[in-house]
Order: sequence, then C-alpha cells, then structure tokens
Amino acid sequence: MIENYPAWLLFFGAFVWLLLRFPKKVTKIYKWQKIMNDRLDGAVDPLEDALDTMHNFSVAARAATAASISLRETFKLNNPFVCGSEDLRKTYRQALMKTFAKTNDDAWVAIARSVTTSIQALIVSEEASGGGTTLRANVMEISRNATLVAMLKALFDIDHVPRGTIMYIGSEIHRLGVWKKRLDAASSNPGAVPGAFLQCVDRLISCLRNLFSEARETNDLARLILCSVSGTPEAFNPLDLLIPAFEAPWRAVFYTLLAVLQDGPTRVDDLQSLRDCPARERPPPRAKAIVFESLRLYPPVRRMRMSRKANIQQAVRMGRIADIDRTIDAEAILRDPRYWGSTAAEWKPSRFIRPNGDLNSSVLCPSAGWLPFAAGGMKCPSAGGFSIRLTAVVVGEILRQLFPQHDQLQWYLEGPEWDLPSAAGQLLRPGREEYICVDVVSRSDRPKACME
Repeated sequence: MIENYPAWLLFFGAFVWLLLRFPKKVTKIYKWQKIMNDRLDGAVDPLEDALDTMHNFSVAARAATAASISLRETFKLNNPFVCGSEDLRKTYRQALMKTFAKTNDDAWVAIARSVTTSIQALIVSEEASGGGTTLRANVMEISRNATLVAMLKALFDIDHVPRGTIMYIGSEIHRLGVWKKRLDAASSNPGAVPGAFLQCVDRLISCLRNLFSEARETNDLARLILCSVSGTPEAFNPLDLLIPAFEAPWRAVFYTLLAVLQDGPTRVDDLQSLRDCPARERPPPRAKAIVFESLRLYPPVRRMRMSRKANIQQAVRMGRIADIDRTIDAEAILRDPRYWGSTAAEWKPSRFIRPNGDLNSSVLCPSAGWLPFAAGGMKCPSAGGFSIRLTAVVVGEILRQLFPQHDQLQWYLEGPEWDLPSAAGQLLRPGREEYICVDVVSRSDRPKACME
C-alpha cells in the first residue's frame, strides 16, 4: 500500500477535483436551462439576457453567421464584424482608441471648420416675404455629408474633398446598405446578390481608393488597418473602416437634429445648448445630455445579432448560451419603463442631469439599461466619449449655420414624411428610409445680401 502511495494520492486528488467541479457544472447547466425556459415563457429579463449574451460574446461565432458571411463577400470586407480573428478585433480596437486619444481640442476645431465649409453649399438662402431671409436644408443630406466630412478629417486627416465626391460616397454607402437589407429580406440565400449591386460596390471601392491614395501612406490608422492588417497597399478596402465609422455616427447626427428641431417644451433650450457649444471645448453636461437622450430613444444600431446557431449539446457542455443565435433589441431596452421609468418613451434630456447640474453617471452604464454602445466584448471603441463629442460638434456646426446667434430662433420642418405625430413631438419613426424628404426652414432677420 505504501509503495502505491503516489498512485493513490493522484486518484484521491482527481476524486476531490470532480467533487468540487461537478456542482459548478450542474449550476451552469441549471442556469442555462432556466434562461432557456424563461425565454420560452417570456419571463426572462431582457437586459439581463442582453448583458449575458454580450459578455459571453464570441468573435468567431458572429463571423460564422449568414449575415456576416454575406457582408464579407458582398462588400469585400475583412474587419472584426465579419472576421473571426480575435487578434484582428484587438488590433482594430487599439488603433482606433489611440486615434481617438490623439484627437485634442485643436483637432476638434479643425474638424468643425471642415464641416462648416462642406455644408454651406447645402443651405439655400431665399428672401422671405416681409423682409429677412429664410435658410433651407434637407436634414438627412446635411447630416450625412457633415458626418462623413468629420469622420474623414478625424480619422484619416482627409480634407477638402469635392462636394460631389462627398455626396456620392455618403449616399452610396446608405443606398447600398438599404438595398442589401431588402435583398436579405426577400431571399432565403443572403449571399445571392445581383451583378448590378456588385458593380456598384466595385465603383464605390475604386472611388474610395483614389480618395485614400495619399492617406494610405501618411496616416497611421489607414496605413496600419487598411494597408497592413485588413489589406495591402495595393489591394485595400476603405469600407473596412468607413462603414462602421460612418454609418452609425451619421444616423446619430441625423436623429439628434430631427429631435431638437421637433416641437416640444424644451426644444429651444436644447437647440441653443448645442448651437452655443464651441468645438474647442468639451461639451457641457446639458449638451451631452441631449446627445445621450437622442442615442437612448434613437440608437443608431437598433438590434444586434451576436452569435451563431449551436446545438443543445454544445450549450450544455459549455454551461452557457454564448453560442446560441441571439438578436438583442437594444431599442426596446433603451425605451423600457423598467429601466427608464414612466417617461421612458418621452424626450427628456434632464434624466441625465443631477439637480446640481452635473451629469448623472449612474444611468450611463449597461447594468442600468444604457446600451447604445453595446457592452462586454462588443462594446464600441468610441464609447469613451469620442462619439458623443463628434455628434455634439457636427450638430452644433449645422445649427450655427442655420441659426446665427444674434437672430431669433424661428424655424419649422416640412416635407411629405413629416406627418402630424412627428410634428407634434411624438417619437420619431426609426429606420434607414425614414424622413428622407424633410427640410428644415429657419428665418434670419438679416437680408440675403448680408449673408452672401
């Protein structure tokens, strides 16, 4: 017996390990079974379920979904949204956060200056009856163009792009995104796209390569991400960065503009707070609260597909549900009274402000229902403040051009899509194809000749 002591000790250790391990495994399996049963019964807490899914997120699982495969092949992408490489995701995140950190006050002034220059031609000045001038602009067009100009300047130091090129790139990215969603909805095979669509993608990529011909050699982010990590100097695709860096921010700018231009008791104050926010300074709490409220009610990413299908045996073996196909309804959570109170469906930026005027940071965390930037492994790199300041700067510059500071604030929105509920201040309709033909018309006390 003494001679077999090491063997007995090893056997005893393995036995103790099993005793300690088994209850944990059973607990995980029980937790998984409970969540699955709650989902079937409709009793699961949507926020808890969303956070569990996001914190157990798998890059490889998301890349294996039919939607990711289709995006990768259709737009010729090689970025963390369609690639299963954890190293690629980390490289993207680190490079972007480094770029965001270098965006100082002087850089924000340069971004604002580029935006101002780009949007002046989009604002039509007309003589008003009774004197003065009216200024008119299409809200979607000015939002999209201004945001694209801001992103090109902020991330790649690309400036002075011809207006026609900016309009083509911004509208084409949007048009192809809408087209792709329609194709996916109408087809059982997401990978099947018409040749005309692929030709449009090729033209867009060619245009972008010409635009990035200098930045690929002089800009750190473009040189590292586009020409080294995701591609090569000879074969790179600017859409790898431009689609995620532009699509969500321009919709944030668009809906923030629509929201502050709606009729409502605080809208004049909201408009003034953003208009009077200098690009050189960090946005004050009131301006940030307006952007927060816009992102809460109108999140640019309304729903998030997190992972792929997995069989029951895989889920039981892992003791969690990370590999189960999940769609997180961020929009529903951000409007749920369980997390945002009885005014959850109302425009109320003051919910983010404490009585002393400071930001109420306690509500700006995922556990409180704050999910516009996702959480866990899927948390957006710009969540640290870049997106908020970008939205405030771009919206502020647009409002400064539409509403000169010494003028009275007089305006209205018009267009076939600006229906009575929207005009009355009710929740705006979400979606990529809403409010395309809505103009903002402001009145200036200055004669037209003085504005030219």
